[in-house]
Amino acid sequence: MNKSFYTDAPGIQYGESDLKDLVSNPCRFGCDVQLVCTDGNAEISTGIQSYGMHRGCELFLLGGCLIQVNSPSADFNVRVLLYPKDVVMKALLPLDTTFLNYLHEYPYFDHLEEGAEDDEWENVMQWMDMARLLFSRPIPNFRRHIEHNFLQTMLMCLYNHIPRKFMEERRESSRKHLLCHQFLRLVRENSAREHLVPFYADRLCISARYLGDIVAENFDGHTPKQLIDKQLTTEIKVQLDNTAMTVSEIAESFNFPEHTCMSRFFKRNTGMTPKEYRLRRK
Repeated sequence: MNKSFYTDAPGIQYGESDLKDLVSNPCRFGCDVQLVCTDGNAEISTGIQSYGMHRGCELFLLGGCLIQVNSPSADFNVRVLLYPKDVVMKALLPLDTTFLNYLHEYPYFDHLEEGAEDDEWENVMQWMDMARLLFSRPIPNFRRHIEHNFLQTMLMCLYNHIPRKFMEERRESSRKHLLCHQFLRLVRENSAREHLVPFYADRLCISARYLGDIVAENFDGHTPKQLIDKQLTTEIKVQLDNTAMTVSEIAESFNFPEHTCMSRFFKRNTGMTPKEYRLRRK
């Protein structure tokens, strides 16, 4: 499975992979992604966040996410579903916003953890088997109807479990914890253009100082700027892999006043200049 599989999906696509093309090599997905780990273990990074994947774990990442695989075991394998964004949004319309918020804030599930329902993992595998039957080959007729019905039914079944858990977590979570999740979401969506902390504080309707306090409290002493820079660095790496763009064009796309500013930023965070990074990737 090569990187062309991960670009924008014209329809729901099913695959099984060790994701070796994404090992220490971030890729921007042009679609929504569902990953179910069936063997081994690895760390899946979206830039600012990382998730430990092992058998029984699932990630449902919305919004054209960035994905990198780190430290995979030799037997690491996942079942992959790619969804066009319009298919996902149409399927989510009948469901309330609580579910959509949950998927944005908590995309990670462990179906074999203590407390999971007895048949939860078996049900996930049955849905994956159905997806393989439907979407690993061309569908000559009624493709959009089949895609919509499959995804909506799967999400409704998932919804029957998640809102209860979500509401329990909501009651247990403090406002600070929820603000941190909202901050991470804003960084994923805006770091390519917005590099400064006040933008995120304003969007959250809190002061930059308060944002710094709650981020440090929840992220091992890190500052908001450090998390923004981490996500931005990963975003730049993705674009540097696109050799059709010059460093100057990339700098402009990331809202740097000139390419030397981006070069200094990138070297400060990676130890390499953009040119050195490109040469190392060849």
